[in-house]
Amino acid sequence: MIRFLKRAIASERGQALPIVLALLMLGGLTIVPTLNYAATTLNHTRVVDKGINGIYAAEAGIENTLWCLSESTSPPAQLSDNVNRMQVDIQTDDKGVFTVYFGELVQAGSHNQHLGVSGDIVWDGGAEAWKYTITVTWQGETTVIHITEVGARLPPGYQYKPDSAASFPDNLSAAEPAEHQDSAGAYMYKWEFPEPYPDVSKNDPIETQSFYITGDGELEGDYSWVVANRTDIGEVGEMTGELYVITATASKDSETTATIVADIIMIDSVPTIISWRVVN
Repeated sequence: MIRFLKRAIASERGQALPIVLALLMLGGLTIVPTLNYAATTLNHTRVVDKGINGIYAAEAGIENTLWCLSESTSPPAQLSDNVNRMQVDIQTDDKGVFTVYFGELVQAGSHNQHLGVSGDIVWDGGAEAWKYTITVTWQGETTVIHITEVGARLPPGYQYKPDSAASFPDNLSAAEPAEHQDSAGAYMYKWEFPEPYPDVSKNDPIETQSFYITGDGELEGDYSWVVANRTDIGEVGEMTGELYVITATASKDSETTATIVADIIMIDSVPTIISWRVVN
């Protein structure tokens, strides 16, 4: 028996060599892709880190421009100091007077100051709902201004209470409004008027459109608007002011790391950010 085992073991000599060679071959096939993957991951991490630092640097350029506009000083074309070891170039374009209407930026007419609009929210305990009132005010030299539309964007989380416009006899319209929901999920409602259009004038300077809203959340983020029949007045909204398009570009070693474009409306020297886009 012992002699048989010795003979069997002797016959296994050299069989480990193919196994070792196979392992070496397998290692050679996998080590290069593994190293490449590690290098790619490292480079990706560096690119992401560089991009994040570039976004922070570009944001600093936007914030600096907002401060300059608030202080009525000319925005710089470039930040005086580097941010995150990056140079920040800034381009500020004055686009003229614009207003936010039904979720879009539209250029206001040359006589938009002849018409004013505001939206107010107060609690009505009897109706157990919030009362929203759009107030249109004549405030210019034009004798009569005809109104073709009024509307409002509600605070996110709130909706128009059906049939509530008919509860207010002094309203411009008792009809139900057209409804639209913007990209942020906020509801917008508008009333369009047929001829003969309602109007405001020096003798009758104020018209209102009231209705109830229900929902939950903060009572902020709303705005109202009015559209006049006169083409030189056009749309007028609570958010009407000088529109600036600010482009801030961060770069390092002549290579762009991030670009941010912001649309800003200045209202009484206070900047309101309409959009903020990272484009690179």
